[in-house]
Amino acid sequence: MHYSDSLKIIVSSDVDYESLIAEIYFDDILIALLQQENGINDIRIEFSSDINTINFDWFQNALNEAKKKLLNQ
Repeated sequence: MHYSDSLKIIVSSDVDYESLIAEIYFDDILIALLQQENGINDIRIEFSSDINTINFDWFQNALNEAKKKLLNQ
């Protein structure tokens, strides 16, 4: 299995946030979301309570990809 095959990022608008968010999924499991409520220079991560551990390299790549999509880069 390739970790990139299991990565899914969804950028959406959520009623709990004024700005767009990016949800990070491993297969169908929500891992975390990125939110930019404090501006694009202060992106915050909110972790799902459903995870205990995750591969560091996979998560680092997921964060980079989610940030790019969130900021439309």
